[in-house]
Amino acid sequence: MQKSTNNAGKKGTGIGRRHLLKGAGVLLGAEAAAAPSASADDEDSQPSIEGLWGTVVSSPGLPSFQALETFGGGGVWTGSGQTNLTPAALASTAWGVWTSLGNHKFKVIARFWIYTPTAVPVGYAAINFTYTLSADGKHYAGVGTTSSFDTNNNPLGPPAVTYDNGVRIA
Repeated sequence: MQKSTNNAGKKGTGIGRRHLLKGAGVLLGAEAAAAPSASADDEDSQPSIEGLWGTVVSSPGLPSFQALETFGGGGVWTGSGQTNLTPAALASTAWGVWTSLGNHKFKVIARFWIYTPTAVPVGYAAINFTYTLSADGKHYAGVGTTSSFDTNNNPLGPPAVTYDNGVRIA
């Protein structure tokens, strides 16, 4: 018969159950003290932008298009628009990150690949948007720039002002 080496809580071992629980309480107390306190102004008090959104993206002088965008947990963002099916505007899904700026505002930085009408890669586009979420968390208005670059990182023109207005799907 093998003898147990777990001495926690046994008398005479120097490590008692009370000692272990006290240590755990100190550890948990230290974590709670290190956690920031919540207030009405914290970003936790604002609606979350996380979720799936149906959007309309527009830029002056260009046709608007519908898109789907996901603001995922941990700051992951993806977007895919109707232009992906148009030979003259072939593009990949956009991949990026989002961060909270507080006061119902969020920042998205993302990239997507762009192609010729015959699907030859020509470079990428970079987006830099700021979104303002409605008080009820069901709509947002976004504005920012879309800049296109060739495969050598040379600009393909000036940045275009772009608008992105969304309605929460889920």
